Amino acid sequence: MRTCRYVWLFLAVCCALSINAFAQMTPAGTQIQLQATATYTDSNGNTYTSVSNTVTLTVAQVADVQVTLAVQNATLNPGSSYHFPATVKNTGNGDDYYQLSTGTLPAGWSVAFVEDTNGNGQRDSNENTVISRTPTLRMGEEYKLFVSVTAAPEPVTGSSVYELPFRVTSNFDNQKFALRSVSADVVNPFSPLWTVSVPGGVQGDVTVAGGKAVVGSGSGQLYAYWVKGQSAGTTAWDTPVTLGAAMPGRVSARGSTLFVPTADGRVQLVDLHSGGVLGTRTVASGVSIVASPVMQNGILFVPAQDGRIRAFDANGMLLAVSNQWGNEFSSTPSAPGTTHLWAGTGDGFVVCFRSSDLQGVWAEMVSPGQPVTSSPWIDLSTNTLFIGGQNGLFFAMNATPDPTVPHVHWMYDAGAAIVGSPFFDWVAKVVYFGTVDGKVHAVKAADGTPRSGYPIQPRDAGRFLGMPIVVRKSGSSTPYIYIGSDNGRFYAINADNPQEFYLYDGSNAGESFVRSPSISGLSADDVVVAASANGKVLAFPLK
Repeated sequence: MRTCRYVWLFLAVCCALSINAFAQMTPAGTQIQLQATATYTDSNGNTYTSVSNTVTLTVAQVADVQVTLAVQNATLNPGSSYHFPATVKNTGNGDDYYQLSTGTLPAGWSVAFVEDTNGNGQRDSNENTVISRTPTLRMGEEYKLFVSVTAAPEPVTGSSVYELPFRVTSNFDNQKFALRSVSADVVNPFSPLWTVSVPGGVQGDVTVAGGKAVVGSGSGQLYAYWVKGQSAGTTAWDTPVTLGAAMPGRVSARGSTLFVPTADGRVQLVDLHSGGVLGTRTVASGVSIVASPVMQNGILFVPAQDGRIRAFDANGMLLAVSNQWGNEFSSTPSAPGTTHLWAGTGDGFVVCFRSSDLQGVWAEMVSPGQPVTSSPWIDLSTNTLFIGGQNGLFFAMNATPDPTVPHVHWMYDAGAAIVGSPFFDWVAKVVYFGTVDGKVHAVKAADGTPRSGYPIQPRDAGRFLGMPIVVRKSGSSTPYIYIGSDNGRFYAINADNPQEFYLYDGSNAGESFVRSPSISGLSADDVVVAASANGKVLAFPLK
């Protein structure tokens, strides 16, 4: 009979283990009928089968909870709030409700739990019910709420990340709980002073001239907006008729005349004060112009997307055409003197052109097999040309027309493509440029070594495709870098202390900054103006 007793003991243990294992999946109070059958053999080889009495087991309640966060990380400004959508699910086997509490929070921060009344995961204006517990939930039932976080109001230095813990505890069994946390990255806000939407969208850069932000539309019209004063952000004028085609390039200004490149191979001359069309220069029929026309000594030089530069006199007469340099010309020429100009070409060179006949005097390879879209910056005090290539190499060259002089001073490897143009800070003698991996580089003009602390990669930055602008506002010795990225973020970065920065985040609004910003001046009421690829023009204050 000893063997039989062991069998009964084994069956009893198995039944107990089985009940505990599926209790959470079986509603509490469920009655389970159990009956065991045992077969055993005695010492004489006789086999017996025995059936136990029926035993009724009632499933006890077991508590558990699951918490799911739709979003775990957010960027906040000081004093602002973010509402993290959360779902609490009763994964126990009986009716239960859950207490909501927070852990230790940073000084000045607060966390509240708010009911998501319609369960859509978006905090609506009428959803203001603050709760400390969920309603009673049945087994498997879910409850939607927001973990509403408000940051401390004090400004931060650069970017500061905070972890904010909270706890969801079963009322039935307070030993069953879920610990979760949300993460908030706090940055100082960089809010636009005004924003306008351009009819027909924006394809090119914004040019600031005569107190107006001038930008061409995708539908072929030119718009001018007042940049400051009581009329800031309002329309100064727009061209009464379309100028023929979309305007993918930057408008060039000389005196009171605007030179407007179009996608159908023309340059329209427009009056800065009224928007009236003064004349037309047909460059190459059907050939787009994406770089800016430039003026030198009364001559208009126009780079076109057929790989050539053309020169026109004041009467519109064609004076000269360059040889073909690749299949495009996206680099705006630099023409600092009266006899020569420099430009990056569609086949990877930087070329010194003679202004009189547009013949190439010398050429240096910058980016083999790739067009140079960066425009050269020439420091006249040292006669040094700075330019970058899509192969990630950045050069300083001697900007002399003499073809016998060695031209390359130094070369710096940025490690990622350089699409936008550089900016030379003549005060600090540092050249700044962005790269497509979301970095801002600062290189000493004298020898090409990086400035201490650079390159930097601002948090959440996308690709930097435009030129940065470095500005010292009147009365301030602190230089700020203004640059936008293609994922909708626009930065004002302290160039001397790049951990201190201000951020405008337009990513949720579909914004994308792929071109270069412009400034209206250096006074306290001046602005930096940027165009977004979704058709907006935004004006930010100078820091």
